[in-house]
Amino acid sequence: MDESLTTLAMTGATTIMSAMATSAWAAARAGTIRLFRRFEPEDQRALEARLDREAVLVRQEPDPDSARRDLVGGWRLQLVALLREHPEAEAEIEALVASVNAQLPSEGKASWIQNVSAKDHGMAFGAQGGSITVHHTPAVPQPMPARDGNSD
Repeated sequence: MDESLTTLAMTGATTIMSAMATSAWAAARAGTIRLFRRFEPEDQRALEARLDREAVLVRQEPDPDSARRDLVGGWRLQLVALLREHPEAEAEIEALVASVNAQLPSEGKASWIQNVSAKDHGMAFGAQGGSITVHHTPAVPQPMPARDGNSD
């Protein structure tokens, strides 16, 4: 699957979860149901029940943001599966993200935090919303120094 579609799935999942227990939830719920109804019509009751159950969990959680983060992974997988089977859903997911983001209260807007670190002479690369291509060149063998201090 194209990396941009995987990124879109993560953005969609994050946006839907960010809307739970906010004033934007009704629009996010309706848009999510509409999206899946178009491409996966047989699972509507299960989808609606899942959305409602998870929204209750978020509302009841003392730390709603933590609950949202815990739920994002499952929705990312769901959206990846949808995009894998129906790549034409890309435009509708983008529209859902834009619509919900426009309605989210400013404190509920999705944000990304990325920590990249390298240890023990390692290299670390990070990108958000894009990609990195790294080309390694083979190491050129260096002559070994003579042990007695003389070089030949």
